[in-house]
Amino acid sequence: MQYTDIFELSRARAEICGTFAGSDLPALMSMLDEEMGEASVSWRAQGTAGRNDLPGADLELCARIQTRCVRCGEPVVIEIDKVVPFLFVQNEKEANDIPIEEDGDYEIVVGSRKFDLAAWVEEELILSLPVFAQHDDCQPDQERMHTKQVEKKEERASPFACLASLKTKK
Repeated sequence: MQYTDIFELSRARAEICGTFAGSDLPALMSMLDEEMGEASVSWRAQGTAGRNDLPGADLELCARIQTRCVRCGEPVVIEIDKVVPFLFVQNEKEANDIPIEEDGDYEIVVGSRKFDLAAWVEEELILSLPVFAQHDDCQPDQERMHTKQVEKKEERASPFACLASLKTKK
């Protein structure tokens, strides 16, 4: 596990970077197909001045994640390339005191002197995954999409049909 003092990173405007494999990100891997799931991630965190006297950092992610396409069943690769700005607070109360309209594009996170970098990167990757992993132009696997044929049950006469027939017998 890699840890850093996130407040010092911001104060010094320092930069740290690294890579993670799928085995370093178990929560992410649990969301991918067991047989086809793979992930490789490079990341960079740059300390910033933040905003409103709060320390900050920009997290840059470049990831290649493979899983199974929900439509055709073949492997699909999801590319994630993004930069997310963060503001760090000391505790949950401080985070809750920041009005929603003031956080802007920043993600508010409770920081620490022993900040888990893998968990930080993993959470952002999970939030970046599409709801359904699929190719843009694949055809559905018809065999996988078919459901079992269920035998039709005998249709029983509606009890109201009996009432309707009594009405017409007058």
